[in-house]
Parts: sequence; structure tokens; C-alpha cells
Amino acid sequence: MTKTFTFFLSFLFLTGCNLVRQEKQKAPSEIIPPSWTTKFKWSASKPDSNQTFWIDSFKNPYLTKSVRKALDNNADILTAMERVIAAGENAVASGADIYPSINADISGTRSKRNLIGFNFPNGDSSFTSKSFNSGINISWELDLWGKRRDIRKSSKKRFEVTKEELEAARLSLTGQVAKAWFERIENEGQVRIALETANTYSQTQSFIEDRFEKGLGIGIGGQASALDNHLASSSLYTANANLSLRKRILAATNKKIDILEGSFPRRPVDSNSTLTLPSLDSIPKPLSPAEALIQRPDLKASILKIEASGLELGVSRKNLLPSFVVAGGPGSRSEEFNSLLDQKFRVWDVSVAISQPIFQGGRLRAHVRKSKALQEAAINDFKSTALRAFGEVENALTAEQFMQAEEAHLEKAALAAETAAKLTWERYQRGVEGIFNTLDAQRRSFEAESRLLSLKKERLLNRIDLYLALGMKALSPQL
Repeated sequence: MTKTFTFFLSFLFLTGCNLVRQEKQKAPSEIIPPSWTTKFKWSASKPDSNQTFWIDSFKNPYLTKSVRKALDNNADILTAMERVIAAGENAVASGADIYPSINADISGTRSKRNLIGFNFPNGDSSFTSKSFNSGINISWELDLWGKRRDIRKSSKKRFEVTKEELEAARLSLTGQVAKAWFERIENEGQVRIALETANTYSQTQSFIEDRFEKGLGIGIGGQASALDNHLASSSLYTANANLSLRKRILAATNKKIDILEGSFPRRPVDSNSTLTLPSLDSIPKPLSPAEALIQRPDLKASILKIEASGLELGVSRKNLLPSFVVAGGPGSRSEEFNSLLDQKFRVWDVSVAISQPIFQGGRLRAHVRKSKALQEAAINDFKSTALRAFGEVENALTAEQFMQAEEAHLEKAALAAETAAKLTWERYQRGVEGIFNTLDAQRRSFEAESRLLSLKKERLLNRIDLYLALGMKALSPQL
């Protein structure tokens, strides 16, 4: 009998060793390019300079304060933080199964038994009995196959995933706040341009209307016509409408910042702000794609998910193997409660149980196939995230090249348009230029200035996208 039992245990152990062999799944590296494809004229600084905190590089204390406030109060960030805590506690709870469970128990029973049909001398037909038990109950599932260890490791990986997802959320929120701030500064500038436009058209319309009513000579033909007056009025009304539009956009941007900061939207519209868009330095050469890969929190989370899914696949396979449980412990058993502490009533017991799944309707095999599918899904999710990340970097670098050239041309165009507007207005006053060209020149001048301001803002937003795509840290630690 002993030999048979030993042979049975040996057979189970060897079978289990064969089943628990796992293939270590790593993140696929074939999608990682050796270098960035965009040809770019980098600054002379070293790649290590990328480790600066990009929010601080804008040197805007109001922006830094706003970002810190958002990170402290934004509801989405607070929610993610609570999920990290929950995942951490889940990891603790999952890892506890690797240790024995120990419980202190005490119980008592009182029962009555009927003895009808038994002829006892005293004629009793029933009797009552009492029983009291106390003890320490110990139960431990031996982790021969490493299943419990894998569960603990998987839970820790999932905990690390939530931490990286929190970091990704914080980085994303920082980018949103920074973009909203630069949109606000740009919108304040657009309001000033729209106000200047409306004032210029108002002066033009008043000048033409006064000349028209007095019949004084102006423009081609020597006299202000009703057409000149109507065109000037139309331009003024359009400029006033555009001013209202710009103020509406500015108000919406202010409310957006308030909401990102976790506050009720109440920020007033301030068109007299003196804040200006910061100038951009040259882009330092970024880290290689492989190095950038380990900086992005979302990619770190994807890698951790692959590792966790591999461990979970191993657990589902090990569920097919027998489990070994040792239980028992010391205690006391007596008919009187006061005797439980008496040494004479001490007892103990030890039991060993082996359980081998035989038939469960295909549930365990289904869990194996499910875990395998989830592992493949995690690998494909990593590929998708990595390709998207590399694409974001390449798009930001490409956009920077075109925006640099575009800004240089727009600066020249704005200067030329401003000069042309002054010349046409002088010519119109001398009667050698028509109202069409005069108003059109003024419109071109303001549109060029507005477009240049918008492009400067877009370059800042694109630079933020590049920082986010590279996973660069945003804020220096608070002391």
C-alpha cells in the first residue's frame, strides 16, 4: 500500500512538472525601429538634456501653479489614485494565500437524544449531552507547483499597471492644462487683435461717413460714395461680430481650465492680460525609439500587462494539477466549558488531503484557452500602443519642420501686410486708391497677425505633443 501511494505521488509530481513549464513571454521587439525616420536639424545639446522638466522650461509660474492644482484636485486623477490603492490591497490579499491560514475557534453544543425502544433500568427514554470545543485550526495548501506564487506575482504586476496608468493620466492632464493655458493666452491675443480691428474699422467708417455726409472729396473720383460708406459699415459690423466670437472662445477656454483644475468654472474673461506665448528653443535630439519606449507610462503598463497575462496563463494551467492541503492543530474538547483549559482535555489532529480535478465540464480547459487569448490580446495591445507612440513622435517632429518654415513666412507676410494697409489708407485719403483695396488691405493685415499668433500657439501645442509622446517628465518634485 505504501509503495502504491508513493508511486502515485511520484507520478503526479512528474506530470505536474511537465505541465507547469512556462514560456516566458516578452514584449515583441520587432516593431521597434532602430532610429527616428524624420530627418531633423537637432540642437547641439546632448540627449540627456531631455531629462529636464518641460513644464518648468516654459518659465510661466502661473502655468506651473495651475498644473499642480489640477494634479491635486482633478477628480479623474483622484479616482485613478484610489484605484491604485485598491489594486495594491488586492495584491496583498492575493499574496496571502501562499501562507497558512490560522484561526482560533471555540464552539459548544447541547443535544437531546431519544432512546425509545431501549429498556433501560431507570425507564429513561432520552438523555441530553453537552460538548465544548476550542482550538487553533491551521490550514495550508502546499504550493508545490508555484501557483500561489504566480498569483501573487500577477497581482503585483497588475498593481504596477495601475501605478503606470496613474502616471499616464497625470502626464495627460498636465498636457491638457498646458495646452489650455496656451490656448487661453492665444485667445487673449486674438481678442486684442479683434478689438484693434474693430477700432480701426470704426475709425475708417466714421471718417468715410463724415466725408460722405459733407460731400467732401475722397477716394477715386474725389468724393466719398454711398458704396464706400456701406462697405466700411459692413467691415465694422463684421469686425464687431468677430470680436464677440473671440470673447466667447476665451470664456470657454477659461472655464475649461477651471474644470481641469477641479474647480467650478468661474474664471473671469480678462482681455487685458499681459501674458505672451513663450518662445521655443531648438529641439534636442530625442532618445532612440528603444530608450523612449521605457519612458512612456502607457507602454510600461502594456509591458506589465503582458507579463501579468503570462503568469495568469501559468495559473490556469496549474489549476489542472492536484492540490495538497495540510490541516489540523491543537485544541481541547470537554463536556464542561470550564474544563477547556485543563491539560487533561487537550487534543490535536493533523490531516492531509490530495485533490485532483477529474471532470468539471471543461471549465478548467476553457480558462486555459481564455488566459491564452488574453495574453495574445495583451501582446497586440502593446504593438498598437507602441506603433501609436512612435507615430506620435514622428508626426510631431515632421510638423515642427513645416511649422518653423511656416512661421518664418508668416512673420514676413504680417510685416508686409501691415505696411500695405498703411500705404493703401494713405492713398485712399489722397484719392488715388479705391475703398475695396483699402478695406481688403486692412483685413489682410489683421488676418496675417491673427494667423501668426495661432501658428505660434500650434507650435507650442505640437511641442507639448512631442514631450508627451516621448514620455518626458513634466514637473520637478515639490520640496
